[in-house]
Amino acid sequence: MPDPALSLLRLGSTLYMPALRPDLAEVGNGSKYPGLRSLIYCTGDSVLERDLPQALDTLAEALPRLEPAAVKRFIRPRNPEILSRLLKFTGMEKISGFVIPKADLRTLPAYCTLLEPQTRFSLMLTLETEAVFDRISLHRLRSFLVHSPLRERITALRIGAQDLLSLMGLRREPGVTIYETPLGFIIDQILTVFRPAGFALAAPVFEYFDDPGLLRRELETDISRGLYGKAALHPAQLEIISAAYKVSREDLEAARAVLDPDRPAVFRLQDRMYEKTVHWRWAQSMKQRAELYGLR
Repeated sequence: MPDPALSLLRLGSTLYMPALRPDLAEVGNGSKYPGLRSLIYCTGDSVLERDLPQALDTLAEALPRLEPAAVKRFIRPRNPEILSRLLKFTGMEKISGFVIPKADLRTLPAYCTLLEPQTRFSLMLTLETEAVFDRISLHRLRSFLVHSPLRERITALRIGAQDLLSLMGLRREPGVTIYETPLGFIIDQILTVFRPAGFALAAPVFEYFDDPGLLRRELETDISRGLYGKAALHPAQLEIISAAYKVSREDLEAARAVLDPDRPAVFRLQDRMYEKTVHWRWAQSMKQRAELYGLR
């Protein structure tokens, strides 16, 4: 099974696009935003109920115009009924996978019934319901996913920060990272439940458009927790996020040393101790990041 953390790294920053936009094919073909690695066409919360027919028509018109490209294209269906309709669209073979909204034990069975026969699609599941606040519910969800036939197709679990804040009647205030809100504890809880089971977690979306300094600060905390694949709401954020994923020369040197078969099991480098069995996954991540994004 491919390492989900490395698969998530390859997605880079994921551009979030309401399916109403007229440039769905242009962006999906990689011609509009150079360097774009992945995107999400959304038919969910970013589209008003009254605009849903138009969004589906726009997406149906764009799919046949998608060309072979390096960009990974995902669709976020509004609900299982919309997913059932989407699966019949012409051009669906050009889509990489789906982002399942509000994923919990109540909603997932209906999605699983539709997606189990569709073996070519990768999946990202968004954790954004009240179940996220209950650690027992998270453990039950983890057990369900571990034993699901879809397990090997799950690229990442996404954290729906805005929905989770909404459930508490809150919003993120200007000048603070998502980790400085009550969700900081919740994100760490999700991390400790799912990462040991082998699931990769995508970083929460950053909803401010004109605060690149705060975005960079939040990215530092994302990365310290091993959270990548941050969703971008505006193309101007893509370069900032990709730059944050670059690796320092010191970290790459350490990663290469850990992966070097001629090194001892435990060694000292840069005034710290490295242990191959402990730091192997970290070293693989550093090496992959350097190959994908380069050095700082």
